Amino acid sequence: MKRTHRLSRRQFIGGTLAAAGAAAVPLPSVRAAAPVRRAPSPIRLGMNLGIVLEEEMLRFVKQLGIEWISAVLPASQGALLGEELMRATTVPGRVGAMGGIGGPPGGPSGPWKEEEVRRVIRRVEDAGLRLGNLMLHAFPNAIAGTPERDRDLENVRESIRIAGRLGIPVVEYNFFSLRNVEGLYQKPGRGGASYRAFDDGRVRDQSPLPVLGPRSDEETWANLRYFLQAAVPAAEEAGVRLALHPNDPPVPTYRGVTQPAASIAQWKRLVEFLPSPANGITFDTGVTAELNGDVVELIRYFAARDCINHVHFRNVRTAVPARVYEETFVDEGQVDMAAAMRALHESGYPRMVVPDHTPAIAGDPKSYGGWGYALGYMRGLVQSL
Repeated sequence: MKRTHRLSRRQFIGGTLAAAGAAAVPLPSVRAAAPVRRAPSPIRLGMNLGIVLEEEMLRFVKQLGIEWISAVLPASQGALLGEELMRATTVPGRVGAMGGIGGPPGGPSGPWKEEEVRRVIRRVEDAGLRLGNLMLHAFPNAIAGTPERDRDLENVRESIRIAGRLGIPVVEYNFFSLRNVEGLYQKPGRGGASYRAFDDGRVRDQSPLPVLGPRSDEETWANLRYFLQAAVPAAEEAGVRLALHPNDPPVPTYRGVTQPAASIAQWKRLVEFLPSPANGITFDTGVTAELNGDVVELIRYFAARDCINHVHFRNVRTAVPARVYEETFVDEGQVDMAAAMRALHESGYPRMVVPDHTPAIAGDPKSYGGWGYALGYMRGLVQSL
């Protein structure tokens, strides 16, 4: 039987109000049934702010008592596909770019410029926050396995060294050429909120793109192993943890390209290839549920191997594993989020937990309400541990 862990109305409201006034993270943990304080929880609640560190958003996050930020450098550093590459990988008549962090060979591949990273850190610290995770720039030749991949990998190593010198503890990355955005769409949710949903059946043309062509599982994994053999030792030397984000949507193959982190077995395969705290994953509770995985059991599995290096905390409702699902508010999907937070706490996980893909609330064009709701809910969970 599924375990449940419910907060009383008093507990939840208390946790939400604390989010507006407290600033220290890690948070103190209090047993709901007794006023005895336990040791502080190691969990660090944080927020993904993407490439635009707006002063208003930084101030909003700080007011909620959040201390940690996850960020991405501007697209000029290759963190996202540039406009030209987006056009190259967009199918005529479709909305949105097909590519992701990977993109076609020949695209931007870093490395970071140390002064640009310093500017991001200063911007975050000036707001009274700390940078706990930075998304790595693109390295498309390494993903594709072209003759230029060693150049890309040296850029990756240099960026990792910069992260180490500047005290950034986690560098997150993706390892895919194509992301199945064709199957994504918006649907109405609770009370008129807007949910992101995915239906693989919406994709009718799955032919390979000429700029990329098909790639087998064997080719994809050979390229991933080559990447890990270059990047993980550099991360160990720099004192940095790497976190591979699983493919999302987690379809096994998209337009002829096998997705290398689209199943739980593949996540295990990744960390077992080079066992090291530097070779870890972003544990995404939403993707885990999209695959119909047991979130609590898998938190314990990966935490026991010290390879959860970042956490995305969100909920979903899955109709067909990996193929059809919707992303809900944190409190209404299929995942027992209280049990998930408790599993992270009990495992001693000490790094960032961030909300991800929150629904958009009607009448709130910047979606601050959605993020605030998720973060308040999460703080309530942490303070009830």
